[in-house]
Amino acid sequence: MDRPTIKDIAKLANVSIGTVSNVINGKGRFSEETRKKIEKIIKQSNYMPNVAARSLRDKINPLIAMVVPYAPRGKVLDNPFFSQLVSGVESGARDRKFHVIFTGEKDEPDLSYLLEKNINGLIVFGANENTEFLDDIQKLQLPTVYMDSYLSDPDLYQVGLNDEMGVYLGTKYLISLGHRSIVVISYGWLGDAEHTGSVNHCRLLGYRKALEEAGIPFNQDLVIEGAFSVEDGYHAAQQVLQLRDQATACFAFSDIAAMGLIKGFYDLNISVPDDFSVMGFDDLYFSEYLTPGLTTVRQDIYGRGQAAVKLLIDQIENKNDLEDKQIICPVSLKVRQSTAAVRKP
Repeated sequence: MDRPTIKDIAKLANVSIGTVSNVINGKGRFSEETRKKIEKIIKQSNYMPNVAARSLRDKINPLIAMVVPYAPRGKVLDNPFFSQLVSGVESGARDRKFHVIFTGEKDEPDLSYLLEKNINGLIVFGANENTEFLDDIQKLQLPTVYMDSYLSDPDLYQVGLNDEMGVYLGTKYLISLGHRSIVVISYGWLGDAEHTGSVNHCRLLGYRKALEEAGIPFNQDLVIEGAFSVEDGYHAAQQVLQLRDQATACFAFSDIAAMGLIKGFYDLNISVPDDFSVMGFDDLYFSEYLTPGLTTVRQDIYGRGQAAVKLLIDQIENKNDLEDKQIICPVSLKVRQSTAAVRKP
């Protein structure tokens, strides 16, 4: 269904277009009854004024939003990954005279307030295929860029990462150090990994590919699920310790989980890397300052934020040819002190 126009709203309310415009802009004369009637129709129809063109024409700084479906509202920046990503988004937006708001939607998946704020476009981080949330986003009919979403629709604008290659490189490096039994602390739940449209799925593919090339059988028991935070990584140390008789290394699919894991090992008197090698993924700004410094898969988090906001604003301003709707950013290996060769008995 096409997005309703101001003419459609006026027709439904049986008033003039000018009256609808006055209610939207809060000026002019109209009755309280008319205001309530028009606002009710606007809410029910998901009508959104075309403020993008108007804001640009009037040189008013327009507004975009970054939405993280799985983060609680008000808690997005608690994760240092998003602190770096947001810095890149803000920098790119500021260069183009745009403002940015950031929000999580885990506890209150309600996007109606975005319409009220006259958002010109969205960056959505971590949307999943065939979900109600994705449907709600698309119903807004706003210029949108999806990050780390692996959506199958080729017409959607996406900025992703070579997740499979990143974990492949990291696992291959651990194998080169003599590690044959490598525990994985996954980025999400294994149920999610069964679907091709997930970061976790692609990272596990890279892990399995490196094992297969080295002739090492995949062992499901070495995969620990759902480490999204420092606390998850810390508690995972107990689980990893139960695998100590067979495993010598642990690959956490995020630096924050690796940081928690190292602290958990410290409290359990497990030495890194003497007793266990630990690898992360992301190369957050603090990773080199940990003790020991964290070996990790590096991605340019700040640069990815800038790339996403550029792709979004180009849509809003109709400046791009948009032949390349999908950007895949590279990864590399950053070796530090948290990994070491297996010690011979």
